[in-house]
Amino acid sequence: MSSRRSFLSGTAQLMSASWLALNWPAIAAAAHHADDAPDAPLAFKTFNAAEAADVDAIASQIIPSGATPGAHEAHVVYFIDQAFATFFAGHAKDYRQGLNKFQGSFRSGHAGGTFAAAARADQIAYLKTIDSGDFFQTTRLLTVLGLVASPKYGGNYQKLGWKIMGFDDQHAFQPPFGFYDRDYPGFVGYGTKERA
Repeated sequence: MSSRRSFLSGTAQLMSASWLALNWPAIAAAAHHADDAPDAPLAFKTFNAAEAADVDAIASQIIPSGATPGAHEAHVVYFIDQAFATFFAGHAKDYRQGLNKFQGSFRSGHAGGTFAAAARADQIAYLKTIDSGDFFQTTRLLTVLGLVASPKYGGNYQKLGWKIMGFDDQHAFQPPFGFYDRDYPGFVGYGTKERA
């Protein structure tokens, strides 16, 4: 479990301030969209069933289930789908092309079978052949984000990613977090709905 925490912590450091600054308007728009969205997506917005199954299978090899829940249990595929419908929409076309190429290449080398239906060993062996490409790198980044981002974005189902990391989701009314807003009329601290 400590190695998984180290991996998640190390990956989180890759998110630089410059990336956040460049993407802040899109992230803010996605946050606004997420506030109006239901807690869990009822349907995929960008993936069809076969695409969702393959992306879920890839994510499940990036963060597998074991002693703790993995990407599948945390519904990371829903986060990835929501990302391409909102704040990552500008990359959706390229990602879909990469996914289609991934699926076609896998089928041609595996008697027409899908990646999602393949044996775990075959999945891992195939991913090792493409792990330096843009498609896999993007999927890996979004998988990690989907595990640790707020559940309102579609992933981190039942806050499983936060539980793995030992993150306690509570709002603290002490400086500097919440200090200036605590007396604001109508202010509802993050996470209050779940505890109410």
